[in-house]
Amino acid sequence: MDVGEVPQQEYLVHESVLRSHGPFPCAGDNEALAFCEQIVDTMVRGYGISRSEAVARVNRQWSQAAPPGRVPRIWIVGLDIAYHEAADYWAGAIYYGPDSHWWDPDADLQPQPPP
Repeated sequence: MDVGEVPQQEYLVHESVLRSHGPFPCAGDNEALAFCEQIVDTMVRGYGISRSEAVARVNRQWSQAAPPGRVPRIWIVGLDIAYHEAADYWAGAIYYGPDSHWWDPDADLQPQPPP
C-alpha cells in the first residue's frame, strides 16, 4: 500500500452468527447456497450423476471434516476465495479430484469414488 492510501474496509463475520443454508452446511449465505447449487447442477448435467450424489460430493469437499474436526470444515460467505473459480471448475475438481487435469481432453479421467 502506498503512503497516504486508504486501505479497503474489511468486514469479519463471527462464526457464531453463521447459519447453514439449504443442504450445504458450508453455505453461510444465500449467495453461497446459489453457488453450491450451480456446482451441483453442473455435475448432474455434465457427469450424469444424481442430484443427491452431487450434493454429497460438494459437502464432502467443503463441509465434512476429518475427526475430530468441526462441521462445516469451512464457511463460504461474503467474498469467499471459492468464488475465484467458476462453478464448472469446482464441478470438475470435485468430481475428478483436484489434481486430475479434468479440463485436458487428453487426460485419463477417473471420477473420485462417490461419498
